[in-house]
Amino acid sequence: MSALHPRLPLRPTLLCLAISLLAGSLLAGCAGTSQQQANQPAPEQATVAPPEPVDELPYKAFEAETFYALLVAEFAGSAERYDIALGNYVQEAHKTRDPGIAARATRIARYLNARQAALNTGLLWTELEPDNQEAIFIVATELIQSGQLVDALDYSLKLDNHSSDSLFHSIAAAAADGSEEQRQQLTTRYRMLVRDQPDNAEMKVGLALLLQQQEQLDEALDLSRQALKQEPELIAAAILEARLLGQMGRPAEALKELAEMVNRHPDNPRLRLHYARLLASTDLEAAQSQFELLLAQSPDDPELLFSLALVCNERGDLEQAETHFQRLLEFPSRASSAQYYLGRIAEKRSQWELALSHYLQVSPGPDFMPAMLRTTEILVRADQRDLAHQRLQSAREKFPADAERFYLLEAEVLRQFEFYDDAEKILSSGLQAIPDSVQMRYSRAMIYERTGRIDKLEADLRAILAEDPDNATALNALGYTLADRTDRYEEALILIERALQLQPDEPAILDSLGWVHYRLGNYDEALLRLREALRAMPDPEVAAHLGEVLWATGQQEEATLIWQQGLELQPGSPVILRTIERLQGSAP
Repeated sequence: MSALHPRLPLRPTLLCLAISLLAGSLLAGCAGTSQQQANQPAPEQATVAPPEPVDELPYKAFEAETFYALLVAEFAGSAERYDIALGNYVQEAHKTRDPGIAARATRIARYLNARQAALNTGLLWTELEPDNQEAIFIVATELIQSGQLVDALDYSLKLDNHSSDSLFHSIAAAAADGSEEQRQQLTTRYRMLVRDQPDNAEMKVGLALLLQQQEQLDEALDLSRQALKQEPELIAAAILEARLLGQMGRPAEALKELAEMVNRHPDNPRLRLHYARLLASTDLEAAQSQFELLLAQSPDDPELLFSLALVCNERGDLEQAETHFQRLLEFPSRASSAQYYLGRIAEKRSQWELALSHYLQVSPGPDFMPAMLRTTEILVRADQRDLAHQRLQSAREKFPADAERFYLLEAEVLRQFEFYDDAEKILSSGLQAIPDSVQMRYSRAMIYERTGRIDKLEADLRAILAEDPDNATALNALGYTLADRTDRYEEALILIERALQLQPDEPAILDSLGWVHYRLGNYDEALLRLREALRAMPDPEVAAHLGEVLWATGQQEEATLIWQQGLELQPGSPVILRTIERLQGSAP
């Protein structure tokens, strides 16, 4: 742990008292506590300072055994044996019920991020000193950390107003990760508190956050604006208002309000960060300027540097992006992500070997699977399928929990490059290793569709349905294939209608339903369903189907228009071009 924590400060008082004790004196107890102001930031932003010795300690008699345990704890802390230091203090806090020892134990636990111990001794401290604001604040923040939000609210209400305000916001924010029942309980409590404390703007922000989590956006926006009217410079309310406006599809208003607040508080990094993030969805150049300002204030912040690099990359400024990603290699928390994006930049420049060298340095995490995908695509494109297979086989052996994903990844890349037989072999191997994999069985069925092996496709899809009769994806795939590749139209209709019952208004199923009705000669129903599907999901294949039905019903002009729209979605779409060639070749 020496790499994580500087040494706990050794309390000189205890050393002096050790000498005094040997001479017959009494131990100077730890009953005195530091009455630090509980005006720290919200717990998700708080940084817990190392426990500091109390300057003045009133003398109090302790048993020699207690004194010895505390002395050992202090020496253990100095020697970086934090487990002993914490264990002794926690034990003696409960044994002696001395508020000073409880306070010291709590601070050490907080310093070491020993959450349960901090809560345990903090509760003891508040029991011994019920009005101690520091103790109450610590218990409230630890309860938030442990997800006990209703209890955290009760403790927060014992704090003076200045200390509790940020906690009201933090409790509400933490509810996003809690249960619906907990959110409802908190919402009820916050409504009562807002009613009883109408001038408390922070409480209104907390209630607005809870309502946002429950999609009650209009009331949440109204509350955030009430809070801003009461306290025009309340940053949390301004940020929440902007988020709500963004959620409600009003980004221009959100940007305007946040820009005005940023102009009034140019040195507030949290506010500017939210402004920069909001800009990133509408104005990348302006977002880049904001992130550059933030980075100038905190030049060694890897998260700001990463955000700036992403914005530059999105803008197409590859040189700047590369510079920032290269610098991120110095920061362990973002080095792996930097390697991935440096690989993407190299790919854009057709520097395939360089791209591979970056991808191979991506470590397990959120970018690992995308890096494996890019590596596989590069190798398969370079006709090095054997090497790609070796790398993926090695990954399957090294990370067995993710073996299914690696099988699917390899098969998908092979499918993209039309190596269907190889893809089928990989999926069959995967199913031997993981026979109950629904995803691999479904993927293999789709490979069989490409190679015209409809009997094998049907066998795989029916195997899925035997285990899961309500699998709408398998029902739709089998129904569509029977309608498109066989004359078993009535059977196909039953399957597709069952899929639609399970997933009403799903565009892909509506497309299948329209197509089977076309095959059955029900042209009006086919047109109705295919138009619904195209409205819900603009897609070249749906456009090809709708165009074909229009053509068959004598509406060639509209059919041509639909195909043109489909080709705008995907220029050169093979399914549309094949349909046009087939129909126009036989047109009267």
